[in-house]
Amino acid sequence: MTILPALLLFRKTAEGSEPLADGAIARQGDLLRVGYRAAGQAFGVILSIDGRGTVTRHLPGSGDQAAALAAGDQALLDSAYELDDAPGWERFYFVSGTGPFDARPIVEAAERVAKVQDQPPPAALPLPSTFKQASVLLLKGPGPSARREGRPVRPLDACA
Repeated sequence: MTILPALLLFRKTAEGSEPLADGAIARQGDLLRVGYRAAGQAFGVILSIDGRGTVTRHLPGSGDQAAALAAGDQALLDSAYELDDAPGWERFYFVSGTGPFDARPIVEAAERVAKVQDQPPPAALPLPSTFKQASVLLLKGPGPSARREGRPVRPLDACA
């Protein structure tokens, strides 16, 4: 069985955190930890597109080059990300490669896709097949953040 690179999202809750799968409902104010499983890929970029068409870079935070990836079953980014009031959705992308690559074409592809705001962005960005891609779509729901609801979930250390 081949292990593929994966994008990992965890939502903070009153009791710890919970994993978010593709199609999960998320709300304004949800605090997310973003991570990945490199699965043999050495460099990567993580970004998201929200319902307003805003592209946010999560990894690397700045610079023109893809970030070196940590090996292992999963790696979490150092900082959390709070969902804002953008409507509809937020799609996260993890683009990876075996060697160093320029992050600018990845961001530019996301910016082109983000211009179509009447539907969620596609599961994959229009990039050469030399890149591996994984994505997770969060659907924005009404109401308060789940972390304020105090639902029992797995402790944070179970996700790390």
